[in-house]
Amino acid sequence: MLLISIAAVVAYGLVIARCIWFAANGNRFRQDDRTEVMFIVTASTLYVLAHLALWLMEPWKLVNNSMASALVVGHTIFCGAYFFRRIGALVDGRDRRQLQRRVRRAHG
Repeated sequence: MLLISIAAVVAYGLVIARCIWFAANGNRFRQDDRTEVMFIVTASTLYVLAHLALWLMEPWKLVNNSMASALVVGHTIFCGAYFFRRIGALVDGRDRRQLQRRVRRAHG
C-alpha cells in the first residue's frame, strides 16, 4: 500500500508540473480553461498534502493494506489520471481551435 501511495504522490507531482506548464503558457488559453486548471492544481495540491500528512501522522493507515485505505488511495490515483488527461485535452482543444481559425483565414 505504501508503494501505491507513493505512486499517487508521483502522479500528482506530474499533474502539478503539467499545471505549471499550462500557467506558464496561460496567455493563449481562455479564462474558463485557466479557471479549471487552477481548480485542478488546488485539488492536486490538497491530495498531495493529505498523503504527506498521513505518512507523517498516521503511517499505519497507508501500510496496513485495509480495504478502506486501498479505496482512498485508489480514488486519488483515479482522480490524478483524470486531471492529467483533462489538462491535455484543454491544450489539445486550444491548439485545434487555433488551427481551424488559421485554415478559415487562409481559405476565407
